[in-house]
Amino acid sequence: MCLFLTNCLLALLAFCEANQADSLDRLLKSRRSQNPPIPQSWPELQAKTEYSPMHIEPQHGLMQADKIVALPGQPDGVDFDQYSGYVTVDPKAGRALFYYFVESPQNFLTKPLVLWLNGGPGCSSLGYGAMEELGPFRVNSDGKTLFRNNYAWNNVANVIFLESPAGVGFSYSNSSSDYDLTVAGDKSTADDTYTFLVNWFERFPHFKTRDFFLTGESYAGHYVPQLAYTILQNNKKTNQTIINLKGIAIGNAWVDDLKDAKGVYDYLWSHALISDETKEAIHKFCYSGAIILKNATTPK
Repeated sequence: MCLFLTNCLLALLAFCEANQADSLDRLLKSRRSQNPPIPQSWPELQAKTEYSPMHIEPQHGLMQADKIVALPGQPDGVDFDQYSGYVTVDPKAGRALFYYFVESPQNFLTKPLVLWLNGGPGCSSLGYGAMEELGPFRVNSDGKTLFRNNYAWNNVANVIFLESPAGVGFSYSNSSSDYDLTVAGDKSTADDTYTFLVNWFERFPHFKTRDFFLTGESYAGHYVPQLAYTILQNNKKTNQTIINLKGIAIGNAWVDDLKDAKGVYDYLWSHALISDETKEAIHKFCYSGAIILKNATTPK
């Protein structure tokens, strides 16, 4: 019954990109096939991590080098600047993150700065966020030309679309261990993204004091809060770049496996899509044991 309802749910949530849902589903299945981990808070994980100096590279001249003259198939009349390129976050491992940045057409020097992160995990912020969701362009049916998105977020903000972590989209690493999820996890992703931001602000120094917002969807329910925590902790250090973080926003967020999955069926029940009996059966047979197991493995 649980599997059947899960499949029905995926069909109902038509707004969710199929590939992002598939990526999240694969991750959850891989977790459930292993012994349940002992849950720990983000501060607890941070406290156990040894401090390592952040990598900051000279960025002089790289902003102009990253400037895009025009995208292939771009329509006429584009009235904002675009940039794309790589920021090295770990030279020893050969790890670099790719970004696409669009300024606002009007008053970009006073508009806030937004970082967008797609979820998955493993989905491209360029392919999904920029070209299918909130970016300034959409791809025409010919697959070769672009048209303007009238509802693009850069109408009201300057937006960075970041391919993260390494291995997503055009971001890469020369170290094979960086592609092993048992080694490179959410904390590594937060640290790399923070390093990216500090270097990016050196490359675009006129944005350093701008109001800054983090946002994303799906598995960004992990990425965004953990990155926000990393920024706030590093802002306390006098020798670090201060990032003017003003807020976060997450759409369709995946935060906690158990609570999110259980909440889905509560939502279906509250909208009369499943019966009282079905909801009670799901709670009894699908989640009661998991809840007991989770409580038993949670440190007191």
